[in-house]
Amino acid sequence: METNKERRSFVGTVEARKVEGQEMPAEIVGVAAVIDQRTDLGFAEEVITAGAFNEVLEDDVRVLGNHDPNLVLGRTASGTAKVFITENGELGYSFTPDYENPTHVTWVRSIMRGDITQSSFAFTVEKNGSEWRTSDKYGVNGLRVINKISKLYDVSPVTYPAYEGTAVSARDCSGAIEERELLEADKHEASADLLKLTLARYKNY
Repeated sequence: METNKERRSFVGTVEARKVEGQEMPAEIVGVAAVIDQRTDLGFAEEVITAGAFNEVLEDDVRVLGNHDPNLVLGRTASGTAKVFITENGELGYSFTPDYENPTHVTWVRSIMRGDITQSSFAFTVEKNGSEWRTSDKYGVNGLRVINKISKLYDVSPVTYPAYEGTAVSARDCSGAIEERELLEADKHEASADLLKLTLARYKNY
């Protein structure tokens, strides 16, 4: 069973690619996810490893404004958007604006002005596709290492990120929260079983 859909955002990762002689860019390019870089979720740290996105690049991914399904800027299935791995191993994306669509014009102009500079992506993690390690900041089970994304739903230029610094949205990190709660529950259950076994052996002496 997959975990809940999650979102992550990154700063300074969407830009317009202009073609010489054209007023408006032919393509908008962004980075939706970085790898091998720790992110502070406010309750734990998280890092995405190289190769985590390798099996979702063929997914039917939308480019949405602010993750809003009513603001479709592109779609991989229609050929108006692409998702790819950059030379640095990051999750990149691009979309081709439709300048007959007023919504596209608004978004592109905001990106060109620098009003919108952040990108985000919505995803789920494969079952057993992550592991929890010790974090210097948050202690045992304080570092989530994501090794395999199971589904990539959308990538989005965003006006506000899913979180900034340690201001975390529980909804956007629900999968991570659920994973750690299950891990803690399993640990407590194992401890209880060990205690019962120890008491049973003690009674036999």
